[in-house]
Amino acid sequence: MKDLRGSESITLHIGLDDIDSPEGMCTTFLGALLARRLAEAGYEFVDYPYLVRLNPNIPFKTRGNGSVSLHVRVEREDLEVIEELVKSYVERLAERHGKTDATAVLVVGSAEPLREVYRRALVELVSPYSVRRLLKAVGARVIGGRKRGVVGAAASIGAYPLHSYTYELLLYRPLIARERCRGVEDYVEELDRLLRPYIFANVDYATGRVLATPHGPDPVIAGIRSVNPLLLSALAPRLCEAWGALMAIIYKSNQATGQHLTLLKSIADVRPYDSVVVKGRVASSPAVIKGGHVIFSLEDSTGRVECAVYRETGHLARVARRLKRGDLVEVGGGVRVHRGRVTLNVEYLRVLKPLPHVELRNPRCPRCGHRMKSAGRGKGFKCPSCGYRGRELKKVVHLVPPLLEPGIYLQSPSAYRHLSPPREALGLYSVSTLPIPDLFLHPPVHKPFKISKG
Repeated sequence: MKDLRGSESITLHIGLDDIDSPEGMCTTFLGALLARRLAEAGYEFVDYPYLVRLNPNIPFKTRGNGSVSLHVRVEREDLEVIEELVKSYVERLAERHGKTDATAVLVVGSAEPLREVYRRALVELVSPYSVRRLLKAVGARVIGGRKRGVVGAAASIGAYPLHSYTYELLLYRPLIARERCRGVEDYVEELDRLLRPYIFANVDYATGRVLATPHGPDPVIAGIRSVNPLLLSALAPRLCEAWGALMAIIYKSNQATGQHLTLLKSIADVRPYDSVVVKGRVASSPAVIKGGHVIFSLEDSTGRVECAVYRETGHLARVARRLKRGDLVEVGGGVRVHRGRVTLNVEYLRVLKPLPHVELRNPRCPRCGHRMKSAGRGKGFKCPSCGYRGRELKKVVHLVPPLLEPGIYLQSPSAYRHLSPPREALGLYSVSTLPIPDLFLHPPVHKPFKISKG
């Protein structure tokens, strides 16, 4: 830890966003490199590095709409040197192309002024112009940020401190290594069987798909999610050795918390790109369209919206087929516009009050108890067993119990988004520990050195 005696100690928040590239770069990789450099310089981290996921429905995202923030105690006199360090990392490592906007934001002191940016960026489309005005008002330093990157970078700082969180151990290969590591998927599946539910969302056993390994050219070998950072810290050296990883880092994250689906809106207030929760009654019976997707309408006192449950959601799509008109439900998901029509893409479904199905059945014979048959239009019913006829008899109402019980229904694991709470982790609480460099970095840092302009 750096000796701060005789100098003014301040808290510095560094937000990074839009470093991702389809050609190989990753925001978390740059965040890990910068965190290591600051740890080596002896600066004290006041919390884990953050991996912050934002609204997954934003059309401008590169991959998972994730940003990174670092929270450290520094000397005020070091601010300019650290700013130059961050700038050099961004300029040197960001792979620029038409879709990304590599951005870093530095804020001194409290992160509270950016809290609202984080809350809004979780659930809606945020204007970069409004964020830039706010950053200017709080005296933030911005590197890049000409387009939308400033939103994610500011929101990742505004997430501090996270109140609902999990952890992810990310392991990296060198940027120049383009071939995937062999044996990773088998190793992940073995780990998952041994340690679940304390590690989660790593494997979809129904499809046999491993979820912890990316499929693009980025430097991430695998990401193991857990509620316990001590468990991940124990795994890090073993996995680094097994996979020949360049380095590993543990991020604290809002992943698997469902924080993007906490805003309850009336249907009339739903807007494109919202991540939103609506409550209402099923207004039309579910229809299965080409591809196996399920479509139904939901209505409340303010209007009606079309809901889509895609085949890829697996279990959730099968549940949606069993909805009945009139069922009272709560739906959480993302709002998209397709061919001028607003559609709510369903991520979870909570059945609040399913209605029983009403059937009209032929009466039973008052003489022998058998089910009667129609004797013809206006002629009543006749018993096929004993021959009894009853012109005055009517059909009877029969209530069939609903197919769905009240409760929450989630997607299959292969359809999880980063923020989706996985079923196996429901009810688990994340462990809170004081972060130290040896706990979140591997290989650990032992010999601090001072950052200098050289």
